[in-house]
Amino acid sequence: MDKPHKFTNREIVQILKEVLAAMEVKGFNIFETRAYQNAISAIDNLTSTVYDLWEDKRLREIPGVGATLESHLDELFKTGKVDKFDSVKKGLPEGMFGLIGVRGIGAKKALKLAMAFKLSDRSSAMEKVKLAAEKGQIRNLESFGEKSEKDILDAITEAKMTKNAKKRLLLFQAEEISDRLLNYIKKLNVVLQAESLGSLRRRNPTVGDIDIAVSTNNSEKVIEHFMKYPEIDDVLSKGDKKVSVVLKNDIQVDLRTSDPAAYGSMMQYFTGSKQHNIILRTYSLEKGKSLSEYGITYRNKLYKFSTEEEFYKFLDMQYIPPELRHGKNEVELSLKNKVPELVKLEDIKGDSHTHTTDSDGVDTLEEMVKTAHTMGYKYYGISDHAPSVQSRGYKAVEKIIYEKKEKIKKLNEKYKDIKLFFGYEVNILADTTLALPDGLLKELDYVIASIHTSFDQDREVITKRLINSLENPYVTFIGHPTGRLINERDASDTDWTKVFRAAQSNNKYFEINSQVNRLDLTDDLIKEALEYGLKFFVNTDAHATDQLYYLNYGIDVARRGGCTKSDIINTLNLDEFEKIINSK
Repeated sequence: MDKPHKFTNREIVQILKEVLAAMEVKGFNIFETRAYQNAISAIDNLTSTVYDLWEDKRLREIPGVGATLESHLDELFKTGKVDKFDSVKKGLPEGMFGLIGVRGIGAKKALKLAMAFKLSDRSSAMEKVKLAAEKGQIRNLESFGEKSEKDILDAITEAKMTKNAKKRLLLFQAEEISDRLLNYIKKLNVVLQAESLGSLRRRNPTVGDIDIAVSTNNSEKVIEHFMKYPEIDDVLSKGDKKVSVVLKNDIQVDLRTSDPAAYGSMMQYFTGSKQHNIILRTYSLEKGKSLSEYGITYRNKLYKFSTEEEFYKFLDMQYIPPELRHGKNEVELSLKNKVPELVKLEDIKGDSHTHTTDSDGVDTLEEMVKTAHTMGYKYYGISDHAPSVQSRGYKAVEKIIYEKKEKIKKLNEKYKDIKLFFGYEVNILADTTLALPDGLLKELDYVIASIHTSFDQDREVITKRLINSLENPYVTFIGHPTGRLINERDASDTDWTKVFRAAQSNNKYFEINSQVNRLDLTDDLIKEALEYGLKFFVNTDAHATDQLYYLNYGIDVARRGGCTKSDIINTLNLDEFEKIINSK
């Protein structure tokens, strides 16, 4: 029997979007369509793969996935199709689904266009609609018009997709866009506060669009100022208190204004996540309280809140940091006053995964050390990719190690108030062994074991590669453990229960890698690892001096996973940290 196709999250989201579109045009009830909308939103924001969760029988951990959708996904992964999905889409022209996601074309318009122009093939649907728009054939269709026709032509010509259909931005990309916007907005004197909302504020690894909240007593002036922002390309809608635009980089921005007294309510409502708000709303209704972006209605009176802390307090809840608002158990923890005090960037005292020109870095050893010293670190680890014994020979690599030890010794003498440690990032090979023999590993202060090749091996082999490394007495921690590259490569298929048990048995650690396209270990796996009592190094994996400042992105992931200061090894003072290093 052929191995079942390992559907990616993106493929699953596309499948569900098509089913949702079919439901909308066939008039399914709002509760059923909303369930699919919630599931799509949750999967879009997942940091693990749905397929891996299915293999581990953990699909129900995905917010919005109930028994029915769980059974459909089970069928999809086992057979490659779902009879229910096929039934829902039956009778609809295939070309309709080739238009889903184009800005200005919703499900009903996609159906009308497919029917009008006999679109039976999804791959050619967009080109045929574009041709029809160029010939002026769309404007005369019911529910369209000349402007609608022009908008559709522009959207297809310029590959403009709806915000839900676009490839999601990396967190740092979204942050750069948002920071420029906020700097511009805050120049206006009537702006009292302005902050990002949504998945960006929750520090999700990827972000779909930018949401901004502004506290002001003069919404009209704020909207007028925002409309002059030079990066705006298209205005989707404009009202008294909200405006939606598309920037020249094709990113949608929704700006909302609030009077200062209700600013906290708006912040809470639009930070989300959707599932968090659903759980919070359900709890509140049981207490006779109704939530909205304007505040909390209780006994026919609207209570406004200028801060989120006041908002949660009115619900008799402990404040929940945005990073924890996943829609899982955070409300329950809050009601019990057990929300953890999350680790902060300023808690970090050193970085243990960095590269220099001795391997694939772009800055020299001393340039990296000098920057770490400037950042006020108490200790700093140099961990270039280990030189190859296979190509250089044992004695040559041994000589390289001794020479580098001398360099680091001299730098330790030069920079008195920062302690330098010498490690290597050692490949975990496809045959499950390490690329350096133990005789050389024992010469190092610490060892990072990482997978860099053969990510597509089956679960059993990937799991064995990690476990064998964890059982090696010289390995300190596993680097970028899942091997994922966000928007490029899915995480390797791994039995994490076995891996975490091996780490627990061998007193080993995992890295939370801060590289902006890795952010690995993922927050869901961090939560699971914490249940085994495991701890982490938060590192940058910096290959240049400027990348040493990426550490905040790793802290974001650690916070989303629920880590406190005590869960992170490199928050320890030098003496305690050195004990950890020396114990390996």
